[in-house]
Amino acid sequence: MNKFIKYLGLYVPLVLIGISILGSIFIFSNQTFNIGSSNTIDPNLSAQFGNLYGGFIGTILSASSVFLLIYTIFHQNIESQKNNLENIFFKMLDYHNQHLNYICIPHLNPDKGMVEGKRAFIQFKIQFKNILETVNDIFSKHNLKFSKQELADISYIIFYYGLEGSWTNFIHNKLGRYNTLTLEIIKEIQSELKTKSNGTNKFLRANQTYLSSYFRNMYNAIKMIDESDILTLEEKKNLIKILRAQLSNPELYVLFFNIISRFGKKWIENNFIEKYGLIKNIPYDYCEGYDPKIYFSSIDFEEDEY
Repeated sequence: MNKFIKYLGLYVPLVLIGISILGSIFIFSNQTFNIGSSNTIDPNLSAQFGNLYGGFIGTILSASSVFLLIYTIFHQNIESQKNNLENIFFKMLDYHNQHLNYICIPHLNPDKGMVEGKRAFIQFKIQFKNILETVNDIFSKHNLKFSKQELADISYIIFYYGLEGSWTNFIHNKLGRYNTLTLEIIKEIQSELKTKSNGTNKFLRANQTYLSSYFRNMYNAIKMIDESDILTLEEKKNLIKILRAQLSNPELYVLFFNIISRFGKKWIENNFIEKYGLIKNIPYDYCEGYDPKIYFSSIDFEEDEY
């Protein structure tokens, strides 16, 4: 619509003016040719043509100015909407970073106290790695056959909701889609993780309090930009690139496993990961034997460019 108004207001008048000028040249040339050697022009004819020409051009220019005014107002309105949308997006990024800074969890080494912000994701990464290895070992021991994505989903559920105390029943219900995964095996995973934790339960703790808000706000910020009708695809990618540039490697690690678990359904359905290359900066061999390129083949990963 914006381009159509611009076309009417600017290009159509120019074309019509050009046609009228060519027409006048043709008419006067013909009259000159017809009057022989006198080389005089009929003043009545020229006056009539002048009135017609002046009225025609004047009308075109008046209409052009109206269309250009409409285009200017329309364009300013679009730019205002873009600015408002971008302001909301950057406020959501500010909130996201504030929330990230508020994350404060015990270090997996009790002697090192608490860790905050992005450093907390290093602890998340270590915890998930231990859960994934433990689950894989116990499944192998009982000869349980699960795909790598199912293994990641099971491990992420334990990582997200925790497995302390009586939470074994809760986790067993959450994993009810896996018929061969009994309550006894869940309790065995709990016991093994507690042994690895040296009695501190550090690998059994829940992380949903921080991660639920973290991923929900990130998803909504991307969704808002993606659904915009006033931004071009390139403008959308540039804005989301700003968000992507702020993610550390441990954050990308947790994001990857969040996405390939059941929590990633909406991310994948909306094609946010591949469309905006959200994990393109994740290093090779960083995800415990999981290759992100297998799951998101259309992304041009940063290390491919090297």
